[in-house]
Amino acid sequence: MTEFQPKPQTPEQVDEGLRNAFIQAKKDGVIAPLNVPKYSNWKCYLFGNCPGGNGIIYVPSEGRVPNRFVRFMMRICFDCMWVKDT
Repeated sequence: MTEFQPKPQTPEQVDEGLRNAFIQAKKDGVIAPLNVPKYSNWKCYLFGNCPGGNGIIYVPSEGRVPNRFVRFMMRICFDCMWVKDT
């Protein structure tokens, strides 16, 4: 009984094989297209962070930006700064 000996392939052949398999899976409907949301032009610097800082930044999706009162209360209660990119 002989053992299976895989045929050596170059990295380019491996990449081409993976690319073909991905294209075929997409045609078969196995892979669904990604629905990446559009981001708004607002950024929220959370918990004392400021522009240029290393803290947490939240960027909401388009149409999900809180109103002015909520942004103001977040600033007062949690020291979160909302900045609109122009």
